[in-house]
Amino acid sequence: MRRLQEILSILCLLLATYQVLGNNCLNFRGHSCVPRHRCPHYMGFTTLIQGNYGCPSTNICCRNQNIYSYRSDVVSNEAVSPDCGWVNSRGVTFAIDDLVDLAQEAEFPWMVALLEVNGKYVAGGALISSDLVITARHVTHNYNANQLIVRAGEWDFETKTEQLSHVDARIRLIVRHPDYIEETGANNVALLFLETPLRLTRHINPICLPAEDWHFDNSRCIFSGWGHQSFSEYRYMNILKKMEFQVVPGEMCQDQIWPNYSNRFQLDNSLMCAVGRRTLGGGMVGSPLACRLQNDPQRYELAGIFNFAFNSKIPVVYTNVAKLRSWILLEALTNIFSDREQTQINARNNV
Repeated sequence: MRRLQEILSILCLLLATYQVLGNNCLNFRGHSCVPRHRCPHYMGFTTLIQGNYGCPSTNICCRNQNIYSYRSDVVSNEAVSPDCGWVNSRGVTFAIDDLVDLAQEAEFPWMVALLEVNGKYVAGGALISSDLVITARHVTHNYNANQLIVRAGEWDFETKTEQLSHVDARIRLIVRHPDYIEETGANNVALLFLETPLRLTRHINPICLPAEDWHFDNSRCIFSGWGHQSFSEYRYMNILKKMEFQVVPGEMCQDQIWPNYSNRFQLDNSLMCAVGRRTLGGGMVGSPLACRLQNDPQRYELAGIFNFAFNSKIPVVYTNVAKLRSWILLEALTNIFSDREQTQINARNNV
């Protein structure tokens, strides 16, 4: 019995050592993959896109003798301020200073992914309350609520080493805008009501809704999503992308888009446009365009939802969230009350 206890003690010590040192990075003897905050050395964007020495994106290849052994891997993720639109510009557990077109870890807490139940990526979306997600209508067209899930708190789809784990949420109801027009993209919006409200934390938190009469012409805003690297590629990015876009006036957008139609294109009142300095790539539908709040530049509001784009040379068309604010709030209010009434009915029937 005493011998067994000694063996168990040795195994526990080995396990603890493995958790501190992590996996070996490629064939570098004396080095290990550890969380980035556990190592004094810095490896940035270039190292990351070149394979990160075989380590997950959240880790760094560190000399064993330099690893911080006194720092905990556990990061506090207590509930956050109820205010919407906060960003983590330096990440939550680490930051990579020279990132190009990629978001920091947990930078945009409102960013969500819409997935099939088998985990296949479908589209992007934005959290606008603890139990409500907004996305593009047409990406939900062939799905029922029980065929999709919402993933919140994700950053890199190819690793599970984030200290703040993502959360998958079931959808109880999909509400699609009744006046959607496929030919023009007008009113291309859908609301996804979750079965259970998400716990709002540092890496999962909603974005603000803009005022109904607000416009963002010439504003510089941030777009994020897990779309394709470029229009010529079809593989989705595993790490969340981030790019700056400038909103352009409607008339200017219409003049640049209409040659791509057989008939002159009319930009619907429910649409807006923005241009960026880099190629956006496909697969971004439903993802959010976020602009700074005028009265609080540290926070963001949801200006647009990616609707469609022809190519990288003309403006991207977004659903204009400000113009649809009344519909969003009405549907949210209606379905909240409907759910409560159904709960009360169920409770009465169980008596």
